Amino acid sequence: MANLYDGKMAAIYDAMYQTFVNYDEEYAFYNNLLQENNCSSILEIGSGTGNLAKRFDENKQNYQGLDYSESMIEIAKERNKNCSFIQGDMRDFKLENPVDAILITGRSTSYLITNSDINRTFDALYKNTRDNGIIIFDFIDANRFIPFITENVLITHEAVYENVNYKRDSHWDVNNSLENFMLDWSAEYYTVVNGKKEIIENDFSTVRVFTLNEIELFLYLNNFEILKTIDRKTYAYDTYVIVAKKKP
Repeated sequence: MANLYDGKMAAIYDAMYQTFVNYDEEYAFYNNLLQENNCSSILEIGSGTGNLAKRFDENKQNYQGLDYSESMIEIAKERNKNCSFIQGDMRDFKLENPVDAILITGRSTSYLITNSDINRTFDALYKNTRDNGIIIFDFIDANRFIPFITENVLITHEAVYENVNYKRDSHWDVNNSLENFMLDWSAEYYTVVNGKKEIIENDFSTVRVFTLNEIELFLYLNNFEILKTIDRKTYAYDTYVIVAKKKP
């Protein structure tokens, strides 16, 4: 998997996403789906710096988070003293007790770049949910995103947090030599201070986007039944959110 926001990148991610994402709306969106399915125990994969964890904790819900990045978890633990966080890989993890629902948030599915990654992840989700448990996850829609980045070579995102003006310049390359719908993503993070650009960090990842048909087939092959498909626009991406139930 990619080098996911370790060290200084964790703090930069945290600062920028405070502006990109309305976490109150994110919490309400996911919590409504959880309540519809009578879920009381929750694991969030891709819990990051604990922004959703804070909302689950405030509402006294049975929540735990899992993230690949130790640096992210350090920030999350400092921010959420009452929550449990696990450093782990979504492709291979084991909870002490299965949960009613597992969320994969923040388009973290993009880092599952091989079919084996996806099948291993769904197998781990199946083993760690209770009978008739559900999974909820989002993914970037290849049919809309690939044409968009083909026409927009440079994409800039800007965020102001604690009076600091952050910017990220993203370059996406549709690498036809790679299998599946995989993209090379490079990003330059910087601040603008007194009109001057100051580079903070550079990042590079290979990520994958999916068609809805692909995801439907992966779920079928891994013994999940789709309950709901939601077409959802996020701050920078056209996504689908899937709610699926574990089959016996």
